[in-house]
Amino acid sequence: MTTTQDPVHQPQKLGPTGSDYIFMAFLVVVIFAVIWLGVINYKEAVKTETSKSNGEALVSWLTETGLKRFDPDTPHEACKGGVKPAADVKPGDPVSGTWGPCFAYLMAKSEIKELVNPFFNAPPKLIPQCIPSDRTVMGAFMIENLVATPPGSANPLVISPITDATPIDTKLQLRMSVCDKGGYAIKISEFDF
Repeated sequence: MTTTQDPVHQPQKLGPTGSDYIFMAFLVVVIFAVIWLGVINYKEAVKTETSKSNGEALVSWLTETGLKRFDPDTPHEACKGGVKPAADVKPGDPVSGTWGPCFAYLMAKSEIKELVNPFFNAPPKLIPQCIPSDRTVMGAFMIENLVATPPGSANPLVISPITDATPIDTKLQLRMSVCDKGGYAIKISEFDF
């Protein structure tokens, strides 16, 4: 008869091993990285929301001014409607009855002058188009002029960027957008001015 001997069991060391410590250190690094990225993304999201709020403030001001700008006693002379642009103005001079002097007045003397582009800590600028490859457009305003076409046309609207030379002597239908961090347009509103 053969007897089997039970192997002697060595007591196992209790507690974490070296690889357990490496794994726990890796988890701590990952948690800190997630928190750090969350803080950075939150700050960028706040900048985008501030840019949108700037756009909403501009739309509100232009909408309110648009209701009174054809009155003879309008307080905003530079944005007054019904004033035909002068034909004999030298290139580069501001022309009354156009968008250039109105926007300059808006950013210098109205309640809107306090707006700050959060991406650059400077006053927001007006650009013709949001371009993702151009990093200078972040937080900028983009205003488009919407002109209705005759009934039956293939396109109901002709959309063009508003420029300094755009006449404001008549009622305008405008679309306001702001550029986000990636340079893409965020539509704010369509309104009458």
